[in-house]
Amino acid sequence: MKYFLFFLLSFILFYGCSASLIRIKTNPGQKTYSMFGKTPERDFYISKNIGDTLIKKWENDVNGGFSNSSVTVYGGYVFVGDLSGRIFCFNDSTGKEMGKLKNKGAVYSAPVIDKTNVIFAVASENSNESDLISYNFVTGKENYDKEIEGKILTEMIKKDSSIIFNTEDGKVFRYSIGGDKIWEFSSGAFVHSSPAIADNIIIFGNDKGEILTVDYDNGKLIYRKKIGSPFFCGATIRDGVAFIGNDNGKLYAVEIKSGDIKWEFNTDARIKMTPAITDNIIVIGNLNGDIYAINKSGGKQIWVAKTGGLFDATPLITMKTIIQPDLNEKFYLIDLLTGKIFNTYSLDGRVKLTPVIVDSTLFIGYENGNIRAYKF
Repeated sequence: MKYFLFFLLSFILFYGCSASLIRIKTNPGQKTYSMFGKTPERDFYISKNIGDTLIKKWENDVNGGFSNSSVTVYGGYVFVGDLSGRIFCFNDSTGKEMGKLKNKGAVYSAPVIDKTNVIFAVASENSNESDLISYNFVTGKENYDKEIEGKILTEMIKKDSSIIFNTEDGKVFRYSIGGDKIWEFSSGAFVHSSPAIADNIIIFGNDKGEILTVDYDNGKLIYRKKIGSPFFCGATIRDGVAFIGNDNGKLYAVEIKSGDIKWEFNTDARIKMTPAITDNIIVIGNLNGDIYAINKSGGKQIWVAKTGGLFDATPLITMKTIIQPDLNEKFYLIDLLTGKIFNTYSLDGRVKLTPVIVDSTLFIGYENGNIRAYKF
């Protein structure tokens, strides 16, 4: 019996105390997906044709579940955070785990990649604070760990040599890549809407149903306008117009410099996902399982697909196809021009992560903490 107990204790100690380390050799010539939505404006479109069928390439798992976020990719490796406070690194070709970073709390936003550094936020479980951490995955050493007042629950942005993020209690921060705080702005209301940036203007919504813009250079408020219901949807910007949806099911097209509403479109159910946009089509889904294609310039419906699902993760749009995650343990391939669902892939959990394509591989994540890669 004592030998069994010794073996059990050794097993627990070995696996419970596994190293918090990522140290890899990267190929910087490979393509990079460095943040949620790829750009500060948020871009969920890729000019590739994926065909009609996806083939499973590999699958691996993490320690905890996911928020509605995405992976990031650099130099042949995939990075993802989970709700147990870990950052995992996988080989993008084989799915082999290359290491992980363990922290107390939860990672809600996609890690940001800057050169050979991964920058991520860990929200505390027991207090109103977060840690902003930068880690060099080539040297295997942490650059800094900055304590931030407020929980970072939404997506971060890398712009130039800065990181922009907001906290649940309504603050917006700009930090240098090196970890120095440049400015801090307090909006005075809870925020669950991820920001976007264009023309040095940061835009986001808040729980009061307001749209706010902040100057990227100095952190000063430009304007705040009451629109309607609370915003839990992030913004996407094209040609000086921000597209953002709220809890009353409306998608708004907002001129970012003035705050004027160009048009609004009613989907009749809560919107949580960040809109995905091509040159002239906006794709938006709601919690009623309806997905719409809307004309970008005039706000007119092109088509609607009523699936009976539950959409809160942003889709990825390719040249001909929409890849739409569904919380009802599946994701769809939808014809971009007609709205016809031509393929459905069932998974063993709620699909949470926005799909990401790098080269000819699609990465997607589902509960409870599974990453799957497909080739096409």
